[in-house]
Amino acid sequence: MALDRKIAYIDLSKGKIESKPIPLEIRKKFLGGRGLDAYLLYNHAPKGCDPLGPDNPLLISGGILTATCASATARTHIMAKSPLTGLLGSANMGGFFAPELAWAGYHHLVITGKAKKPVYLWIHNGTIEIRDASHLWGKTTTETQWAIREEMGDDEIKSAVIGQAGENLVRYANVMTGIKNAAGRTGMGCIMGSNILKAVAVRGTMDIKIAHPIEALDYNKRFIDQITSAKVNKTQGALGTPFIWGATNSWGGVRTRNFQYNQLENADDIEPERIDEIATETMGPYHMAGCFGCQVHCRAQYKVPSGPYAGKYDEGPEYTSQGAFGAEPDCKKAETVLTGNHLVDQYGVDNLEIGSLISWAKELFALGIITTKETDGLDLRFGNDEALLEMVH
Repeated sequence: MALDRKIAYIDLSKGKIESKPIPLEIRKKFLGGRGLDAYLLYNHAPKGCDPLGPDNPLLISGGILTATCASATARTHIMAKSPLTGLLGSANMGGFFAPELAWAGYHHLVITGKAKKPVYLWIHNGTIEIRDASHLWGKTTTETQWAIREEMGDDEIKSAVIGQAGENLVRYANVMTGIKNAAGRTGMGCIMGSNILKAVAVRGTMDIKIAHPIEALDYNKRFIDQITSAKVNKTQGALGTPFIWGATNSWGGVRTRNFQYNQLENADDIEPERIDEIATETMGPYHMAGCFGCQVHCRAQYKVPSGPYAGKYDEGPEYTSQGAFGAEPDCKKAETVLTGNHLVDQYGVDNLEIGSLISWAKELFALGIITTKETDGLDLRFGNDEALLEMVH
């Protein structure tokens, strides 16, 4: 059953790996996922430890029900002391990584230490190996995942990885899995970069026994009916989370020009219906995808329709990318939003953080506090799409 999944303690400095069962009394108090991660962080992070030091534990986990087919239980949680705030760092992402980790025998990873050279963890059916990742260092998040699959000869491997942002210790770097599933906010990708840990790759085929499978399926069916019948989820299944941005922009609830205004006018090209049109045009009518065990399917698949990145495949965007590359910098082109979304996914960097910082810089430029002298000739006026994308790089 799910309760027999273990914790792995991995010390990258010493190359030491130890697996332990999770005591039932701890399960009863903290269940799993974020709750148990917080308990582990509290007990394993030394007081006052440097977020980028080897003593700051990186915790990667799935919830107690992950991989059991319980609806919407595929989230991967990642926790450490945040390099961005110095406080609790907590991030989570969808996709298929957490279920694969559970099928490989683990619910929680506690990673400490610092490798001497780039490494990745290979987890397979109860075994863990530290492997050389020198050939992966410098690759994008997508390139890294596909390279590991090719190296191991298995297209079903799921990986949690960092891109160049994490490698370069950007304080708001993400951990990524799949094309766009992002554990954003609080800089957990920066922690992996400080550990010289490029990826955690997992493949599992270990069964998870359910004591009463028929009753569990019947019980879950009730939740599925509630989920799929809700109007908000039907809308997300058609338009994804961009519909949230469309609604909030219509009544004046978005950040525009670095909080100077609360609505982006004449923004038809980045409204959810237009994003859906582009996804349909580039990927066909059945372009909505979902995470493991989720019936909503809120993730659009698309190709950048035009510009220097025309034809590049990606997924999303979430409504946060409409804000980061649309409203905040006062840019109104779908091409810009979709390209910006693609770039942050590949670099593994938080879209809201980078969009907000660029918009702040644009306001400084508008006020004359910085000029083309400080920007190396880059024109940072609001509405300059090309400058926005250049700043992402």
